[in-house]
Amino acid sequence: MINRRTVLRNGLLSTAALGLGTLPFARGVFAAEQEIVAVEWGGNYLAAVEAINGTQDAVDVTFDLHSGGAATVLAKIDAAWPERSFDAVAAFSPVFTSMIREGWCETIDPDEMPNLKDVPRALFMTDADGALKVVPRSITGQYWGYREDMAPFALENVEQLLDDRLRGQILFPSPIMNSNMQMVTIARALGGSVSDIEPAWDFVKELARKGNIGRVSTSDSETLNSLASGETSIAFSATTSFAEVAKVAPVKHLTKMPEDSGFVTALVMEGWAIPSNGRVDAAKEWVNLMMSPDNNGTMNEMIGTVPTNSKAAASEALAHITFTEDELAVHTLQPDWAYQAENMNEWATRWEREVAPLL
Repeated sequence: MINRRTVLRNGLLSTAALGLGTLPFARGVFAAEQEIVAVEWGGNYLAAVEAINGTQDAVDVTFDLHSGGAATVLAKIDAAWPERSFDAVAAFSPVFTSMIREGWCETIDPDEMPNLKDVPRALFMTDADGALKVVPRSITGQYWGYREDMAPFALENVEQLLDDRLRGQILFPSPIMNSNMQMVTIARALGGSVSDIEPAWDFVKELARKGNIGRVSTSDSETLNSLASGETSIAFSATTSFAEVAKVAPVKHLTKMPEDSGFVTALVMEGWAIPSNGRVDAAKEWVNLMMSPDNNGTMNEMIGTVPTNSKAAASEALAHITFTEDELAVHTLQPDWAYQAENMNEWATRWEREVAPLL
């Protein structure tokens, strides 16, 4: 048997390969012993994917890591198209919206990938014709949270971010991060909406004038480092970032706050898209292997997200991001990723013109 090899693009051999058991997949459905290039985040994401990938030898995987925001992969695919660049792309809803619109995604068929039969159909992203285009692997969220050990008081509503006691304590993501959900949530709290975020611009400019913004982050690693080090203590970020911070300090997740608080959770799906110009069969085999109940559960436990395979066990530590149907209606929103993607460049330009000079 040929041993599975996982290598990074820089040629270094992976060091995270844990024995997690044999993967339950019928060999031979797709071509075996093929090589694919899979895009993935670094840090605990890469560690989790490598750990599970280390238990299979059907497909050799080279991991190409996201640099900066996940949306940068779109430019790489576009520059190479129609030539092959990647065979499996790990990303989240906004990136997939663009990939589907461009027609880059192979159609997903659970009959070909049997582990996907245990994933609720409603979680799959589709094209205009209803064809399944993205494999959902994780449910996570973007929301406000803070380090309880550093907070001068318990935050109860969005307006309190202007409190003088929070000078230098807020890490505010640049509009290129999170599809600018941080400003969308503020706008909603102040009577605006995704299509009218003007209230958020006035609010954020006041935050900057008062000196409450201690850092503007442009990457997930920058967010994590600032919060973990104590440089800042309050942020709008993803479940996974707060999970890492929680390893070094207690975190208050503002995910199930009263409706009139203005704090709301934007639900995000993370998963894989399989570009139609890549090694489709091998990529489908590999993604199916990764989506078994055990593997999907293990991966999500390691990265701090909720698994999508209905047979996978969800961690009790994720209770703050696990919602009942009633809680979904009160505490969450479904972002308009397409609209936000269309306006991201304009928002980023306006930030540099109106907010950056005040910092």
